[in-house]
Amino acid sequence: MNKIIFALAVILPLLTKAQAHLGSTLTEIKAWYPDKIFEVDYAKSGQKYASVEMNLGTFVYYFDKETGLSYYCIQLPNNMTALNAQVEIYNKKYVIISETSWNAYLEGGGIMKIKLIYDEEYELFVFQYTN
Repeated sequence: MNKIIFALAVILPLLTKAQAHLGSTLTEIKAWYPDKIFEVDYAKSGQKYASVEMNLGTFVYYFDKETGLSYYCIQLPNNMTALNAQVEIYNKKYVIISETSWNAYLEGGGIMKIKLIYDEEYELFVFQYTN
């Protein structure tokens, strides 16, 4: 058990880079993760989105129709262990706004808002990333 906790402590900070990438194109995001398979689809409204399985869960990136840049991202954690580890990392790495929200101050002066939401209907936790 101690080995698993140690491995998570070492690996998870590296894995958290698999995040929102707000303001990036799909091509740029794919370039950061060449070993991952992205599924691209369109909503009925024509909204383009791409999903990808990462080590901590499934990330879904939404792209602006005009610019092609990501403006919104959600993450569905794989399990409670991944969820708890990620919350712990966010508590250490970002500014805590509440028990379920953080602000990440990015290079270049931008702010990414992270919110953890519990969806009662589907009984799942979702991280939401916005500017």
